[in-house]
Amino acid sequence: MESAKFSGSATFSGSASKHTFLQHKFQVGSANSDRVNYTLAQKFFHKKDVRPEVLEAKKIAVKSKQSNILGTEPKGWNASVAVSAKESTVDLKRQLLKVRAGLMDEKVQKESKFHTDERIAEQRRFIVSCTGQGPIGKLTGKWFNPVDERGLCSHCIAEHWPDWNQSHSCHTKEDIKLAQTVTEAKEMRRTRMMGRSQVLNNVDYVHPTQAVSNVNDILRQRKIDFQDLKEQFKRELKVEFPQASEERLQAMAQRLLNEKLLADEKIARFPVQHESFRPNLSLTSQDRRYKEYFHPGSYTWMDSEKRYGWSCCLNFEQDSRGCEHKMVNPDAWCTK
Repeated sequence: MESAKFSGSATFSGSASKHTFLQHKFQVGSANSDRVNYTLAQKFFHKKDVRPEVLEAKKIAVKSKQSNILGTEPKGWNASVAVSAKESTVDLKRQLLKVRAGLMDEKVQKESKFHTDERIAEQRRFIVSCTGQGPIGKLTGKWFNPVDERGLCSHCIAEHWPDWNQSHSCHTKEDIKLAQTVTEAKEMRRTRMMGRSQVLNNVDYVHPTQAVSNVNDILRQRKIDFQDLKEQFKRELKVEFPQASEERLQAMAQRLLNEKLLADEKIARFPVQHESFRPNLSLTSQDRRYKEYFHPGSYTWMDSEKRYGWSCCLNFEQDSRGCEHKMVNPDAWCTK
């Protein structure tokens, strides 16, 4: 009996040591995961987790996007009962050449059979024989003859049209008349440009070349007069910028000299500081509006208070400040 009990207790202890407890299991989107978003390249779900009908529908959708140009894939079942014509046999070699050239990817419109070049030329000859008018004009949309070398340049009405006269003929009456017209226009322009103007003051007029020479002389004289001051600026800049090159020192000294000359000229023109010709707007645009207070009620005897007072604000003083106001502008046009 004791042995039986001992063996039973041993069996119980052995089974208790082999018990499988709950284990931590990783699950996408759970609170135990440290990430919420995943890339498309990371796969956490097995194909067995997806229902088979969903996988089959995905395969069908992907396969339907692939075009069956060569006709190698079996066609779907056509439930129509209409009688169709017999399909024509297609040369597989020619079709493969078109596929390689890319002609099967886009549709090309066929050439029109009713507007060939021969038919258009025949139609023009027929109209010319009936009307007696040449093929240039309403039949072709061209209003000048391209054979005529003086056509376009004589009828230019737009700036972008080529107006160069490429004609080299000069013996016809029209050519002689045109040459005379051009010569007269150029001679009139030459006479007008070379003539003396009646409104020009020849005493005070300065020729442009003379004006440029005067400016250069003034600048040259200024450099000579202020050469000592410029050298002083240059020595001071040499102490402040010991590493500067000769060109940089020359430029900085010239800039300081120009600024000094401009400041001296400003002081000569405006002796009083901060004086300008700008109008003083504080005298003309000042605001003279003011508030005028009044009582909208009346100053009468009040039985409740046993004394006189204003009915609008219950103020007991007759000379008190009004409880309402209005803006009064003495500079307004329509004042009352």
